[in-house]
Amino acid sequence: MKLSYIIPTYNLPPEDIRRCLTSLTEQGLCREAYEVVVVDDESDVSPEPIVREFEQTMNVRFMRQPHARQGAARNLGIRQATGDYIRFVDADDYLPPHTAAPLLDVMDKNALDILIFGFREEAPNASRKGRRSSPTRANGERIFPSGKAYMEGHTVFGSPCTLCFRRTLLEPPPLWFAENTFIEDEEFVTRLVWRSGSLAVTPAVGYIYVQRPDSTVHRPSKEHTDELFRARFDALDGIISLAQSEPQPHKGLDRKICFFSLDILRHALRQGDWRQHYHDCCSALCCRRLFPLPPARYGWKYTVFRRLSVSRYGRCLLHVLETHGFQS
Repeated sequence: MKLSYIIPTYNLPPEDIRRCLTSLTEQGLCREAYEVVVVDDESDVSPEPIVREFEQTMNVRFMRQPHARQGAARNLGIRQATGDYIRFVDADDYLPPHTAAPLLDVMDKNALDILIFGFREEAPNASRKGRRSSPTRANGERIFPSGKAYMEGHTVFGSPCTLCFRRTLLEPPPLWFAENTFIEDEEFVTRLVWRSGSLAVTPAVGYIYVQRPDSTVHRPSKEHTDELFRARFDALDGIISLAQSEPQPHKGLDRKICFFSLDILRHALRQGDWRQHYHDCCSALCCRRLFPLPPARYGWKYTVFRRLSVSRYGRCLLHVLETHGFQS
């Protein structure tokens, strides 16, 4: 089996799951080349009947677990996967047509451990009608001898959905997602890239993120927001632990820690009660010796944010920029 798709799902509309699974049948792969493992995190209404609709067109397995959030669902999918390569797809997202086969060709041709590809964001009700289904050409890739070499000059994006990787990277020692948390992917992806051999980046778009207003990170309650911030700091501590376990400091891990700290501050600036959230996050980062943000040459945007973040007027300006779509 060449490729395993792992799809966690929880309380999603049937049409979203169908769109996701349908997109996997449009990838230019023969049925024998891939498998699909769908793991339901104890949805109120089981999506199993929807998944069963695809049994005639793909090798698909359905599993249901007691509610333990997305990390546990992904881990169960990993245990069931048999492919040489693994890709994660969230059930409310989908893949552009005819993209998987060219990406796999790049991995095979260059004997890669990881291929990182581009993505596109899309509104929830965007129509797919009229879009061309021309094959994606995964050319222009940039190859690095290792994940560590890549991390020296690039910040690891904390989503597992924009990369394809060899299943053998997951052990030894075993690598798992954090469970019972909302931020399960930042530490996992960082550790995955850190342990990889040959890695490449391609501009080819291989994933579509559907921006749902009711997704995990967009729920408005104070309790949920507080839990998200706790989860972010737990993930940050996991990455700090990885850095501390290394015999020598590595600027790739330092870079990830700095940018993740910055990202936490950006999330604080977007809250309704942003001043209190920002103060709390600054205090928590200060305890970790990460505030003020460490001085480093990560580009002008990092430098500007770092300087503004320490003054009263600078914080107010950053809040305005964040709430009006400032991009880091």
